[in-house]
Amino acid sequence: MIYENEVEGEAYVAVDEGVLIKTGLDVLVSVRNAIAGTDLGQLHEAVEKEFLDLNEREQNVRSVMTKMESSFIRRLAEFHHE
Repeated sequence: MIYENEVEGEAYVAVDEGVLIKTGLDVLVSVRNAIAGTDLGQLHEAVEKEFLDLNEREQNVRSVMTKMESSFIRRLAEFHHE
């Protein structure tokens, strides 16, 4: 996303996903993840690093959740058979 204001000029924000709402002169932006920067090259590198790290963490969390769910289902089945 690129925006401009009178004080800072043009600025860039890399967003993962989100919503933009414009009402008259007001613009509201709500995003899941964002990284701001003034240099597109540095911003690109930061995005790659951050989102790759995030993707790895999300995969780890999913793996843990899958193990927890499997354990819960197994215990529930054992309880049901008792």
